[in-house]
Amino acid sequence: MGRYSVKRYKTKRRTRDLDQIHGDLSSVESIQRLKHQPQDETKPGLGQYFCIHCSKYFQDNKALGAHLKGKIHKRRVKDLSKNPYTQLEADAAAGTNLEKFVQKVNEYQAKEPARLVMEKELLQTQLEENDQKDSIAHEEVSEEMTVE
Repeated sequence: MGRYSVKRYKTKRRTRDLDQIHGDLSSVESIQRLKHQPQDETKPGLGQYFCIHCSKYFQDNKALGAHLKGKIHKRRVKDLSKNPYTQLEADAAAGTNLEKFVQKVNEYQAKEPARLVMEKELLQTQLEENDQKDSIAHEEVSEEMTVE
């Protein structure tokens, strides 16, 4: 067990796979659930600053904003713009379930533009919503300080 055996398993910074994240981005409810998570003391920033595309938590809204402008995030968004590879696609490449695959492709082509618009609208205001939550929390804390 040398140092190469340790380097082989990079699980410390492992994030969710693209097909799992694509599932998270598929519905309004899942996006809203991930954007408005309950506070958790074990996560950075109490779990309030989360990038859905990269599946990462950030300490504050400024760090999240810098991440959203970065190369890693943009690369991940580009990777998520493609439909994830499925078993149905593998079967169609082998020549089985071809009709089912064509039907699934037609459904995807019909639904994908609407899903992309919905995703863009919901995630476009994420930084502003976080700023509003921060200002409300700051006002509550300052009111508590003045009462004591």
